[in-house]
Amino acid sequence: MENNKKNKGKIVVIGIVAAIVIVTNLLTFLITSSCNLAIGNKVLINTPSTTSAKNITKLVSLEKLLKEDYYTELDEQKLWNYAFKGLYAGTGDPYSTYYTEEEFNSYTEGFDSNYSGVGIQIMNNENSQVIVDSIFQGSPAEKSGMKAGDIITKVDDMDTTKASTSDVSKKLRGKTHTKVTVTVLRDKKEITMVITRDKIDMKRVSGKMIGDLGYIKITEFTDKVGKQFENYYNEYTNKNMKGLIIDLRDNPGGLVNEATEIANLLLKENSTIISTTNKSGKTQTVKDTTSEYAKVPIVVLINENSASSSEILSCALQDNKVATIMGVKSYGKGIIQEVKSLLDGSGVTITSDEYVSPLGHKIHKKGITPNQTVKLNSKKSLNQLSEKEDNQLQSTIKYLKQNIK
Repeated sequence: MENNKKNKGKIVVIGIVAAIVIVTNLLTFLITSSCNLAIGNKVLINTPSTTSAKNITKLVSLEKLLKEDYYTELDEQKLWNYAFKGLYAGTGDPYSTYYTEEEFNSYTEGFDSNYSGVGIQIMNNENSQVIVDSIFQGSPAEKSGMKAGDIITKVDDMDTTKASTSDVSKKLRGKTHTKVTVTVLRDKKEITMVITRDKIDMKRVSGKMIGDLGYIKITEFTDKVGKQFENYYNEYTNKNMKGLIIDLRDNPGGLVNEATEIANLLLKENSTIISTTNKSGKTQTVKDTTSEYAKVPIVVLINENSASSSEILSCALQDNKVATIMGVKSYGKGIIQEVKSLLDGSGVTITSDEYVSPLGHKIHKKGITPNQTVKLNSKKSLNQLSEKEDNQLQSTIKYLKQNIK
């Protein structure tokens, strides 16, 4: 009898322990499983940490307070969009951004060659102002005197301080031959220009022969730029060019692979083009893989607006002693962003890596120092200068002629 009582006690204890184990395992499953479990309007989700779980709970509670106590009706999706934006803004990195579906379409359609507008690419600066990131060659904006770096304060009757880049982009676009009034802030002075919209030619590479020198200008590293550069390069090589000028002034960067494709054409086989490192310390190095290489002296022209992929190409050629860099110190954007689209059509850009030059120099917030500093001595934009007025270009021509063998 006593043995039976002891056994029963053991059974009860074992049962309790088993129940605790089952409950513990169930809780572990609910916390760590990647499944979503819905109970009515409540959803159990997997979170990367207890901190995330607490903050998600707090965010939902804050939303509830707003919906209960705010004096007018609220747009629930708009609230969440700003929450998503705030999460990425919390990095303190202006290049890591969340975009709504509409904004993401606007961000990516800058690469679409079939639209009518003024021909600029815009972005927010660190103060959330809408700035001109780049200007397409031959565009209405270029002809009107707009410059990269201009702060857009007004588009017709729209105050851009209260508008998203998507809204501004929409306002700038319109039917061909219609007019739009744009006010910009440049050097603390307001400038208003009336621009006639037109079909935008997205050509990013242009070139010409200047005497026996090849001249190739790249305004941005978009899709197929590497191939376009190669076409000009081969054409001028067949014309027996004695030297080459690569103009990267006011080029804000773009696709890294397009810059490395050009470097691959100009460097000797197995030369280091660029190395990248991420937060875990993992390093990846891109090397030249072809037997082709430049057999003429090269000068790369840069300025304070040459950034990102422009700096990748510049430092690859400089560190491998394939080119002389002339102009003024570059912008100093030595980080790389991944662009990711999400299932609902929205998207994000995330700074994933920092790059270093072939000789191990960091570029971010430092820029590339030219071998020869030549300041532009005109207040006109580069696109408004004639070849003779462009003293930086004239300096490169003079330098190459002195170094032609």
